[in-house]
Amino acid sequence: MERIGVDPVGIHIMAPKHIHYNVKVAGLNPAQANVIKQDMLSIGGEAAVARGVVSCSVQSSDAILSGTLKQFNTLVDKLKYQSFELPVLSVLIEQAIENSRRGRFDITGRSGRRWTLGYKTFIMGILNVTPDSFSDGGRFLDRGAAVRRGVEMAADGADWIDVGGESTRPGSSRVEAQEEMDRVVPVVEALAGQGLAVSVDTMKAEVADAALKAGAEMINDVSALGADPDMAGVCAAHGAPVVLMHMRGTPADMQKDTRYDDLLSEVYNGLFESIERAVEAGIARDKIIVDPGLGFGKSRDGNMELVRRLAEFRSLGCPILIGASRKSFTGSFAGAAAQDRLSGSLALAAISILNGASVLRVHDVREARDAADLADAVKAAGSCHVNIEA
Repeated sequence: MERIGVDPVGIHIMAPKHIHYNVKVAGLNPAQANVIKQDMLSIGGEAAVARGVVSCSVQSSDAILSGTLKQFNTLVDKLKYQSFELPVLSVLIEQAIENSRRGRFDITGRSGRRWTLGYKTFIMGILNVTPDSFSDGGRFLDRGAAVRRGVEMAADGADWIDVGGESTRPGSSRVEAQEEMDRVVPVVEALAGQGLAVSVDTMKAEVADAALKAGAEMINDVSALGADPDMAGVCAAHGAPVVLMHMRGTPADMQKDTRYDDLLSEVYNGLFESIERAVEAGIARDKIIVDPGLGFGKSRDGNMELVRRLAEFRSLGCPILIGASRKSFTGSFAGAAAQDRLSGSLALAAISILNGASVLRVHDVREARDAADLADAVKAAGSCHVNIEA
């Protein structure tokens, strides 16, 4: 509209009519579903609900609402004055749409260091100080080798170095806390001492506490704070950001059943509940990063669906991290071994960025940095920044 010379006042009025959303609302009772459907239809939008809603022959129904930003703004205003607890729902719908339009996130580490995510994709370099990780197990178990690798990744463009002392590959067994600390803490201390930003990949509160005291900035927990009841409290006490990942089951058994009735809904709801638990435990919402957990209890097709529909997770209101690097499904089309999955990993990284990822967790930092810079440039070239007040 700007390029064809539309008046700025006209752009402000018309732009909300050009931006379209589909919003899924789950678990409505028939009264709620009927009111929402009628309100949406009355303003020119659409609402798809279960067949038995009108006759109240079903106990509950999901609803898929379709409309422009202007129509959703009107719907939110109408629901604020309805009964059946619909004013609460109006706030959730408004927040989901606002979250989906958000392009910038400011994350503050334990030490007070601040990173702005959104304009540039952040790279989290994987540093496994383990003997049995699926890709590089044993290569960096030695402290000196691990520190050198961390410094090398930082030089190649890693924003954070993610140190892990317990493998979470499919079928892996748990490691005692003391052994994990012995592997992780000296490396964290050395890297932090050189001014590098370090995160720690752990499910144990005891390890997290020791690592944060040694200089780590954040905690990356594949159990989303669920494996250890003390983890959330430790992170909150340190003021540390957290990565909350979706995983069904444990690393030992997560790949035994990868079937879902509704993959996106289950992963989304799992992450939503994890965010709420974290906030209730005292972790600030602006210190949370979410990870849909590619390869953790998902099939190859499930992983692909998560990447394809990644933008739907933006309505959670948190930066999205994707960890596809060298995982088996990235090489499944060519049968590549773990060390030969670079091309597939980079393809998924670029697609993920275009679909909403803000952080990539990778083994091959330099190559991922180059791919991310190109994907960021493509996103920026296609961006249209218009300020629209609801």
